[in-house]
Order: sequence, then structure tokens, then C-alpha cells
Amino acid sequence: MYQVPVDELRTTSSAAVGITLKEAAYILDQAQHRPLLPTELSEFIGAINTPDFEKIKAVVLDCSASIRTRKYGRSVTTLSPVEVTNRCASNCDFCGWRADNTQMGRLTIDEEIVDIQARYLLEKGIEDIELVGGDDIRFVRDALPVLLRRLRSLAPPTSARQLLFCTMALTETQYQTLAACGADGMIMWQETYDEAVYNQNISRGPKAYGIDDDFRIVKNGNGFLFRLQSQDRAARAGLNLSVGAMLGLNKDVAFDVLATVHHARYLCTTYAPVRPLIIGMPTWNKITTPETDNRPEQLLDIEECFSFFAALYLLALSDLNVWVFPTCRVSMASHIEAVKVAGAYTSTEVRTGPGGYLVNALRNVEPKVRQTIIDNMHGEFGNEKISANALVKRLDSFEQFQHYYYPHEEFTRALAVAGISLTRRDGAVELPAV
Repeated sequence: MYQVPVDELRTTSSAAVGITLKEAAYILDQAQHRPLLPTELSEFIGAINTPDFEKIKAVVLDCSASIRTRKYGRSVTTLSPVEVTNRCASNCDFCGWRADNTQMGRLTIDEEIVDIQARYLLEKGIEDIELVGGDDIRFVRDALPVLLRRLRSLAPPTSARQLLFCTMALTETQYQTLAACGADGMIMWQETYDEAVYNQNISRGPKAYGIDDDFRIVKNGNGFLFRLQSQDRAARAGLNLSVGAMLGLNKDVAFDVLATVHHARYLCTTYAPVRPLIIGMPTWNKITTPETDNRPEQLLDIEECFSFFAALYLLALSDLNVWVFPTCRVSMASHIEAVKVAGAYTSTEVRTGPGGYLVNALRNVEPKVRQTIIDNMHGEFGNEKISANALVKRLDSFEQFQHYYYPHEEFTRALAVAGISLTRRDGAVELPAV
């Protein structure tokens, strides 16, 4: 089971003081044929606050783009999350859904609304669906297995499409259950590989203490370690894997990037996954209840550095079966630059609240079913008759944080301008009518 080599990584991260442009060019010439060494990775991160950073960043992106094209061609595979609930049993200071945020409205959507939204996304040509419920124990225990079985018919086991889920860390038995219900893989970010920073920002619930096979929170459990080793348990259950650290949560950003790379290398060499290991790049944005925003001070310019870190992840793992995964947590310009230089996997149309795609998805639904769902939503909001625009605004208020939203088609056009096409692993999608 994975353990963070803390002393080794701290020594490497603290030793770097930056790199000159000449040194960068020499290392990147070597990187065309081998992955970056940890010391080199740290030195590039140390260049962020140097006068030559923009020049160094440019040559890093150029080198990474060359390797990206050689490794993946000029295409990218897409994923969209379907948020099922924003109820949460954990407290994370950086998250709007944390349990003690009483100003956050709470909503859980039913199976039919999940199904309608998943079909809407697949019909657009989005490849993979991620069911998201965070640390809502009831969702993971009761609803998620049902939803996986229900949606499996949209992406059968013979399909190249993936059906993923994102929850709190689970036990191996629980991962086995979800795999048996049709899940292909799990999305899991460690947030930070520094245990002290983790505990400082995560103070309650499953994420703080872990859970047992009966979904009970472990008294005085080690939530950091339980989450850290979740990929080991998921791999043994036959699931595809992901890793990632929240860029900037830990002031020692080099430590978290080095740890992410180290963890990824451990998983690839230990389990030799058939599907690419996903390297996530989570960041945090303003939450949708600004008066209860407890996020730590952000010391890293995410917009400026996002594509740079994407490139470094690819350069450090270029010899392994990995997909760097830029997401819509940054502006479209930063996101597409990151895809262009490193990303083989990405999200296009994204809503981060339950029911976020519903208004658009209902346009494709049989009128009688549409009206029933609208009537039920009105009931959910106290029988208030609201317009489509007002419903979108209301549903957006349940989002985890303020997200960058673009329709899939707009994002696809912008990717095409950048020379990136979308992978279509199964060809045209034919779905039965709802």
C-alpha cells in the first residue's frame, strides 16, 4: 500500500532554487527521450518566481507539445460529470459543499433526472460519464450502485466508453461492489500529500477519518492515509485509477507535484493498468456562497501556471500509460492551452451542481415526461413557478464552486482552432428514447 516518501520529497522540493534558460533547454533536449527526473521537475517549478519564467515556460510548453503529439496524436478524449447530490458529511475549508456551510442549498436528484442528463451528454458526443456525490454516505451506499447498473446500458462492458464515479474514499469491498455494478473507474484527488496541511483543511466526516465496510465513520481514524491508499484498494477491485493534488493548497507546491508524480509512477509500476492512469489538476474557485468562503489564501497564479504544470506532469511521466487531465476550473484559454501541450483527457461541457444540465437536457425529452419533471422541480422549490432561465440560476446556486461553463459545441470549436479533435471511440451513439 502506498506511502508518501516525505523526507525524500521534501529534500528534493527544498533544494530547488530555479533554473536558467540555458539549463532548461539542455534538460528539455534530454526530455525528448526520457522523463524528467524529480530534481529537474523541482527545478522547473522553482523557476516560477524567477525573471526568466515566461521564457522557460515557453520552451517547456513547446517540448511537452511535441511529446504530446508523438504520444497521443492531435485528439483528446472527453468526460463530463453528472452531480447527483451536493449533500456532504465532511468539512473541507476550500469547498462550498462542506457540512457546516448552512447557507448552501442542498439538493439530490433522482434516477430519472440522472439518466436524462447522461443521455443528453452522450448524445452530444461526450465519451465518458462521471457520477459525482462527494461525501454523501447515503448516495454512495444506496443510490450509486443503482445508478451504475441503470447507466451501464448506455455504455455496455464491450464499449470503449467509461462509466466513472467520484466519492469519498471507500473500502476494497465497497469498490468491488461498485465494479460489479458496472463502474469502470474511480476519480480521486488526494487534495494534498502533506498530512499536516490535509488535516488543517479537512476537519470532519469520512474524509477526515475514513469509513468501514458498513459505511460507518472510523472513530479516530486516519482519513489522510485512508484516502491516500484508496487507489490501491480500487486497483485490487479491478477499477481504473486517477491521482491528483489541488494546485496551490499546499504552499510547497513542488512537494505536491513531486508526490503526485511519485504516486502515479508507483501505481503504474505496481498494477500495470490497462487503461491510462488519469493525472488530475484540481484547483479551487470562489464558492457560490461567498459570505461563507473559508478557502485558504491562494499563493499560486493558477491561470498563469496551469498549462505549465500540465506540461510538467506529462514530461515527468512520458514513459508511462497516463492521461493528463486539464479541467474547466480555469478559463477556456488556459484550459485549451493545457490540452494542446499535455492533455489527452479533458472535460468540455461541465456543470458542478445536481441537475445542472437539466434545462437543456429536457429539450430532448418526450413532452409528457418533460412536464412531469418540471412539475416535480417546482414542488422541490416550494411550488414556485419559475422560468427556464430562473431554474438554471437556481440550479447553479447548488454548485460546489463558480465554474467556467461552455456548451460542448463551443468548446469543441475552440479545440479545433487549436488543432485538437475529439476522440470518438465508439462512433455514432444510438440511444433509446426516454
